[in-house]
Amino acid sequence: MSSVADAVARIGVSRDVAFGAYLLPPGPMRDALAGAAARGAHVTVTLQADPYRNPAGKRDNRQAARLLEKAGAEVTLLPSERAPFHLKAVVCDGVAYLDDRNWTAHGPELVVADDDPDDVTNVRDAVHGAPPHSDAFLALRKDDALRRELDLVDGAGDTPVVVETERLRGSPLIEALRRRALAGEPTTLVVGRVRRHSHAERGTMRELARDGVVVRAGGTNEKLALAGNAAWIGSGNATGAAGRGARQVEWGLVTHDPALVGAVRTALERDVVA
Repeated sequence: MSSVADAVARIGVSRDVAFGAYLLPPGPMRDALAGAAARGAHVTVTLQADPYRNPAGKRDNRQAARLLEKAGAEVTLLPSERAPFHLKAVVCDGVAYLDDRNWTAHGPELVVADDDPDDVTNVRDAVHGAPPHSDAFLALRKDDALRRELDLVDGAGDTPVVVETERLRGSPLIEALRRRALAGEPTTLVVGRVRRHSHAERGTMRELARDGVVVRAGGTNEKLALAGNAAWIGSGNATGAAGRGARQVEWGLVTHDPALVGAVRTALERDVVA
């Protein structure tokens, strides 16, 4: 387990920093990257050039690119038609930090620190816009990340399952939650606190509730799943991964590590109650 504050602090003392995010608004993370570049660290940054239906985010990313380039960083604004990019990760020397939200200045989120050399190499390559390569522990494509979450849900049996996502639409994962509820297996879905859910999202939530899924709106936009002593953590929403979206750069992993599972359980308990 780590935190945004830990990642920010590590950037402050690292010689080589490779950072990627869907959005980079003003805040501690942007300031840390600019500070590292200004003191002479090798800093590379990749941001999505055209966040989906988010003109404010597009402006933030362009502003961040100008500021960071002025400080000495190398910045790539990656067009979505070239590579859909939803990764939230930073590699500081030999450690990769993986965030399930978007390096927020405040608010709950889970950050995983990974120093496995193969994972670090794969994350760095993905941050730089290379075709993502998954391994046994860490998925870096949306289709692979969501498949691991789906496998966790499908394999849970009568163990209670709780899933949290910021956005949703009809997908194999949503259908797995429906099947569980119809079979009488305890199933809860926490949906993020967003400005406005689409008509389709609201309809899907009503249908799931009708079929027996306990649906809670107003989560903290984390992407989590829990089944007993196993948990999934990632950056991908439960929106499916078809077509071009299948190769979207994301991260996701299934873990039995007690500290990580405990952190996921605590986060979900908080958001279910909320």
